Amino acid sequence: LFLRTEVLIVMGSASYIFGTQILGIYTSNSEVIKSGLEIISITTIPYFLCGIMDVFVGALRGIGYSILPMLVSLTGVCLIRVIWIFTVFKAVHTTFSLYISYPITWVITLVAHGICFMVVRKKIRRVA
Repeated sequence: LFLRTEVLIVMGSASYIFGTQILGIYTSNSEVIKSGLEIISITTIPYFLCGIMDVFVGALRGIGYSILPMLVSLTGVCLIRVIWIFTVFKAVHTTFSLYISYPITWVITLVAHGICFMVVRKKIRRVA
């Protein structure tokens, strides 16, 4: 978990630092690069949260609970993001308000997966 987190933080930071050069591979349009840098600045550094979230998902699947993490992920990452688009993004209507939904839903889903993991682990320990 910690090695994966460290790698994701380093890779996210590197993509932020070298964002202009990376985006320059795909386009020379300065407006496109500016827009790309905006999403990179919001999503790449906290991307490690998504990795930690996936660790909880894998742990739950590994102990025989596959439906629960699927439902939590669909709710947290998909449903909440769609609700965000129809509420916050509709009200504010900036690219920042759209892009910030990624790390916000990662945190919400990570917390939900963490709670599910703790509950399942407690249930398994009680049975054993």
